[in-house]
Amino acid sequence: MNDLCVMKFGGTCLSTEADRRKSVDLCLRELKSYRRIVVVVSAMGRKGDPYSTDTLLELVSAPIPLEKSCLLACGEVISAAVFSDMLRQSGITAAAITGWNAGLRTDEKHCGAELESIEKEYLIATLEENACVVVAGFQGMSSKGTVSTLRRGGSDITATAIAAALEADELVLFKKIDSVYTADPGKVPEALKVDRISAEDIRQLAWHGAEVVHPRASEIAGDAGIRISVKSHLTGEPVTMIEPFVVRRGMYITGVASGPDATQFRLTTGGCVPMHQFYSHAFGLIADAGVSMDMFSVFDAAAMFTVPLEDEERVSEVLRSRGIASETISPCAKVSIVGAGMHGIKGVMAKFSAALDRVGIDMLQTVDSHATISALVLLEQRDEALRALHREFLER
Repeated sequence: MNDLCVMKFGGTCLSTEADRRKSVDLCLRELKSYRRIVVVVSAMGRKGDPYSTDTLLELVSAPIPLEKSCLLACGEVISAAVFSDMLRQSGITAAAITGWNAGLRTDEKHCGAELESIEKEYLIATLEENACVVVAGFQGMSSKGTVSTLRRGGSDITATAIAAALEADELVLFKKIDSVYTADPGKVPEALKVDRISAEDIRQLAWHGAEVVHPRASEIAGDAGIRISVKSHLTGEPVTMIEPFVVRRGMYITGVASGPDATQFRLTTGGCVPMHQFYSHAFGLIADAGVSMDMFSVFDAAAMFTVPLEDEERVSEVLRSRGIASETISPCAKVSIVGAGMHGIKGVMAKFSAALDRVGIDMLQTVDSHATISALVLLEQRDEALRALHREFLER
């Protein structure tokens, strides 16, 4: 019998009494193979459900960051207590603990904190007394001793970090899906199931919009050499394995993905100040406004970048108030191909642009890395662009 399995159940796996009962049954099933388990839980359900993160957030109008973190942490704490009670009713010795009791230590940023370390002593001691410890995901404690919450999807980070810290035999993410796919099947009906994928590729897909595993969790898994089993909540069977390294013979692209709706900004210096001063000033103003920028392209006296669509008016106002002229194209979306195997292969960008050209889609901007190529397109053309890229790189 193996020693330790870390499992994670997302909100949709805990929404209803039937969902929670199914999750308990899956824990009982895993305990046939493992001596102990740690279960990380998200808040129960989604927006509209009584204890979901979004529902709790609607209870207040403009909370200060610290109080917002305290409020948002409640959903996972409730979920952990409820699930632990159900496990005990099923005959399993279990205890529920918060993320800060589990030793998760973060920086000082609230509602988006970065995990810095795990002090695992209390968690280990609790495991010695129980077959199962249920940990409230998405939360931790800052160095100042205040409650902190991670980014959305932070329960994936909690589970992966605990699995790495405890050197677990296996990390299992239960999800209501039948596979990880090469694209979102809702946008690309021809998307293919992926039975094995590398941690780096799943991380890149997540950063570029695929909602499977949080990218930071994938990064932790890759660094720690952890093998992740994504299992179906319906059947309990593995659907996709996320491994530190995967060789895909003849396939150098793993998937296509699209990011959130965006607005493209174009700035020109006007020649009044040196370019480096102009861009430092303009980008600093946007950063001070708390807006995240993406897809930077700087050349001569002009620069282009994107911001989330909901931040368009805020950025326009900030720039206008300082006399900085800008032009925008909106709404847009970033479409990407992902695959660490493309590094060093010639002609990938040529095939990428040709695929979009064949369906009459203009690339408004492009960026690339060793494992991705992305283009900005009009939002109305996003799905057609994804299908064209999928046909070019992933269909045989």
